[in-house]
Order: sequence, then C-alpha cells, then structure tokens
Amino acid sequence: MVRLLMRHGMSYRAFSDVARNVFVDVAEEEFSLPGRKHSHSRTAVLTGINRKDIAKLKDRPHPLSDEGQESPNPIARVITAWINEARFHDETGQPKALIVEDQPTLNDSFTTLAKDYSSDVPVRALMDELIRINAVIREGEQVRLIVNAYVPIADMSENLRIFGTAAADLLKTMDHNIGREAPGPFLQRTVSYNNISEQDLEVIRQRCREEGEALLLQINEWLSDFEKVKSADTATQKLFRVGVGVYYLEGLSPDESGDKKF
Repeated sequence: MVRLLMRHGMSYRAFSDVARNVFVDVAEEEFSLPGRKHSHSRTAVLTGINRKDIAKLKDRPHPLSDEGQESPNPIARVITAWINEARFHDETGQPKALIVEDQPTLNDSFTTLAKDYSSDVPVRALMDELIRINAVIREGEQVRLIVNAYVPIADMSENLRIFGTAAADLLKTMDHNIGREAPGPFLQRTVSYNNISEQDLEVIRQRCREEGEALLLQINEWLSDFEKVKSADTATQKLFRVGVGVYYLEGLSPDESGDKKF
C-alpha cells in the first residue's frame, strides 16, 4: 500500500489525515450503540483519538472530499512553478535549463526554485527524485525540465478504482473469517511455492491466466442465473453483491530477497 501511495505522490501527512478521518467514520457508522446517539466521547474510546481532535476534524473538510484535498507535494510544486513562473523561463517563454548552485544566490537557479517551493526537502534529494521519475535531465551544472506537467496518476483513475474495490473485497472477506461471523467462513484460499525457477515463470503465468479466466467464466455463467431483475417484487427484498476473485502472485523467494517483511 505504501509503495503504491508513494508512487502516485501521496505523502504520509495526507495518508495519516485520511486514516484518522476513516477511523472516526467507521466508529460512527459501524460501532454505534442501538438506540443511542453516537458521541465524540464514544468515538474517542473506540479510536484512541482525543475528543478535541475529533471535534476539530468535524469542523474541517473531509480529506476525501474535493475541498479536503491536500496541497500538492514538493515535486508537484517545483514542476508547476518551473512551468508557470516567468523567472524560470527563457526568452521564448518556455521552462529553461537551470543552474544548480551550492547555495541559492541566483533568483532563477534550480537551488532557488527548490528552496522556494519544496519547503525543507534537501535540493539533492529533490533532484534525485525528479531524475528518477524522468521529469528532468542533469546536464553538467544545469538541469533541464523534460515534462510539461506533473501527472502522478496519468490516466490511471479506473485502474485505481479497480484496485480499491478488489483490495476492499479481499479485506472484507478476511475480516469476516477472522471474526468468525455467520455465515462462514467465506472462500479464502491461496496456493504458493517458494522454489520456482525463473525459466518456468512464463509457463506458470500463462497457465494461471488461462485456467483462472476459465474458472471465472464458469462461475459467471451459473452465478448470473441468480441475478434478480429490479422490479416491484424485488423492491422489498435485501439484495447482496456476491462474487469470487482470483489473483496471481509472484515475487522473489524469501530466501533470495533477504526481506521477510514483504
């Protein structure tokens, strides 16, 4: 999750703000007591967040609303300023190659740009990240911008929506099974082996893809028979979302990666 967030420009500050609000949302929506109004005191007991902090959250826009979106991260601010501010442009009005100074003495150097728009992020760290994401090219003592905008999630809205839905579905199933809720347990199975040769990976990927899709097609065929057409007869019925998810996993063997955390 953290890898995905960092790849798409979401800072820890933004994540922690969202997480804090979600804790409060879930406490109020799913852990209220029947017949009693949910109070900040109960939310504080459930979440560990101070009552005063909860009251402050309520007075601010929710971070998942359009009003609550955080200001751009340092990378976005630097690129935007480079594109929009005249002092960083050449005679044609285009972003120019900027000199990299040890100290910000010139008004139009990369070091000045970094100091003005990346708060306390070190210039070298900022430079390294801009190079990593292929936003700039270092040419001796100068650095040149090679993108015309900062787009951390370029055309990925639908992919991220699918990611969110699939991750939430899996976590709900695991939560249901861990909590031993009725009815259950729900189907949750994984098969994996640690000592697979790299030369066999493509065969395994292809077979898993083919057989996984074949299984889902079979399930889709008979599951669709249960789908109800919305009508006056179904208006009084509780309707549920039901499905089966299949995913392929691959990564270095724990013995090879030397990293037990991921």
